[in-house]
Amino acid sequence: MKEIIQNLEALGFTNYESRVFCVLFEGNLLTASEIAKKAEIARSSAYDILKSFTEKGICNEIQTSSVAKYEIIDPKVVQDKIEKEIHDTYVSKSTKLKDSFDKLTPIFKAKELEGEKVDVELIKGFNKHRSAKFMQLWEASAKELLLMNKLEVMADTSIDEFTANFVKNGGTIKTIYEVSENFRINEGGKWIVVGAERLIDILKETEGEGGEVKLTKKVYQNMAIFDRKVVYISLVDPTVSRYNRSDIIVKNQNFAEAMALYFEQSWREAEKPEDFRDKFLTANNG
Repeated sequence: MKEIIQNLEALGFTNYESRVFCVLFEGNLLTASEIAKKAEIARSSAYDILKSFTEKGICNEIQTSSVAKYEIIDPKVVQDKIEKEIHDTYVSKSTKLKDSFDKLTPIFKAKELEGEKVDVELIKGFNKHRSAKFMQLWEASAKELLLMNKLEVMADTSIDEFTANFVKNGGTIKTIYEVSENFRINEGGKWIVVGAERLIDILKETEGEGGEVKLTKKVYQNMAIFDRKVVYISLVDPTVSRYNRSDIIVKNQNFAEAMALYFEQSWREAEKPEDFRDKFLTANNG
């Protein structure tokens, strides 16, 4: 019984409510005095709890010629009522949480002093904050995203909704991928190594809704340029595991413009997927 009372308390019942709840399950047509005695609580507390339980539809109050008696209703109905209350509380709290953060996020650091602004950020180690920071920079962008990517893995070949909406709303995305023979894709929950030919076909399929795509034999560093104002560089070093690498975020427009010029030169030298594929097949079949 002690364990049941602890479980009920974890669900939001008070200790006295939990005791009364258990007594109601043990007996049938009990008076408030009998329930108070069995629950070892004051009679006045038992009356208040029983009144609350009756209003919530947990127990029935039955008036006899001399005294009111109480009995638990169908346990399955009681369980459903409690489950619904827990669910409704969760939904309400989740909604309030989201609404609060939707309003708080835009003012995050909005009032920082000019002298306290940081133009270079460093992210050490492979962690979830990388992707969160990347998305934060992208969401703040409106016009252009330039990407250079040393592909290692791809979990999903479909264009996500955010990418499609960015392009649909007038944003430009240009991506230069390095073609790798060690490229892996997740299929059916398993990581499978696919060759360069399959990789080219996959990237060709993703072109369109996700912007323009070109391929090259070598990308030296993973880099993203947001609206030619911010540069995100994910440092690549074969001697350092991907879990120990560092990312650098440079919030300097002159630097971003310089990196954009480097990207444009690389873009001119890179090739469309179909052209790269034809050359690759010719070279490998020759």
